[in-house]
Amino acid sequence: MAQFTDNNPTVAPAPAPAPDTLPLPEPKSYGQSEKNIFGEAQSRAAGFTGRMIFSNSRMNALEESGFNPVNMIDVAKDNLPFVPEFVERMIMSTKYQLYNTNKINFSTAQLRRETGAVINDSEIVWINETYFPQLGEPQALHELKKLARQEAIRAMETEAGNAYEGLSQEETLRQAASDAKRRALIILKRRAGTNPELADEIRSIISRARQNGS
Repeated sequence: MAQFTDNNPTVAPAPAPAPDTLPLPEPKSYGQSEKNIFGEAQSRAAGFTGRMIFSNSRMNALEESGFNPVNMIDVAKDNLPFVPEFVERMIMSTKYQLYNTNKINFSTAQLRRETGAVINDSEIVWINETYFPQLGEPQALHELKKLARQEAIRAMETEAGNAYEGLSQEETLRQAASDAKRRALIILKRRAGTNPELADEIRSIISRARQNGS
């Protein structure tokens, strides 16, 4: 049996590796089964967060392009008496219809989180007046409502917690293209540490955004 005494030579510990040589953590894969560890409420909130970000970024882009979502021409066409809806859609501008589609997507995500599956007319009126421009309002109020939408997104993301990071790479990548979603870009950069193809795609998105003045 081996004997150990104080006279035995001490083996020096191996030097710690330099920080830049430490292995990167394995990127976390968020499959459907893993999302369930966050529970139904967080998983639902994560889905609502993605929808709200997606829609809000497109509404902001339309407004920044100079489009007024409550311009008199489109609003008048949208409220013509005795005119079928399909006729109204034929004469309303494409930007107006795109804005309204994204508005509905944002609203339903927020309302289903607030009230559950059933959405009544009074709730639709409430969310329209809270988050979206109304005819006759000053521009300062429009800007305030834009900030309110962003705060609603932050609240939803907080409720989702880590479950929001469980969104698919494809969805997160789309969100990273939007200036409204810097957090998604951070998540992607972390994953790109061991994924060269994803890293190249992120660099391409950033390059295009800078060229477009984003």
